Amino acid sequence: MCRVCLKRPEIPDERYGRCEQCAKSGRVAFRLRLGPGRGGGYAVKAGELSPHALRQKWRVPLEGFKGKPTVKQHLGLHEVELVTAKERLESVRIAPDLGGHEEAVTAALRDAAERSDSSW
Repeated sequence: MCRVCLKRPEIPDERYGRCEQCAKSGRVAFRLRLGPGRGGGYAVKAGELSPHALRQKWRVPLEGFKGKPTVKQHLGLHEVELVTAKERLESVRIAPDLGGHEEAVTAALRDAAERSDSSW
């Protein structure tokens, strides 16, 4: 199953686990794992994106993201997915255990994008 649209079968040996339509349109789902933050709340602990890429490429789209994260059952404990299309952030998906904490998750993503490489 495609990791992005969750509908069609994925292409064998495709880097991001996408179907043909998602690959053609440039859609990618990047998975991140949250953990407890220092001052309470959540913080990004690990992910498929490097800290440099998160800061350089996705900081501005995360700041401009006005949508609400949606709960998806396929995600594991404290996992978040950023669904992107080329240079645009389409949506944010969160694990069921993070449901009800949408504001804290969005704040954790924005804080992670603001961190420098040395603070990781």
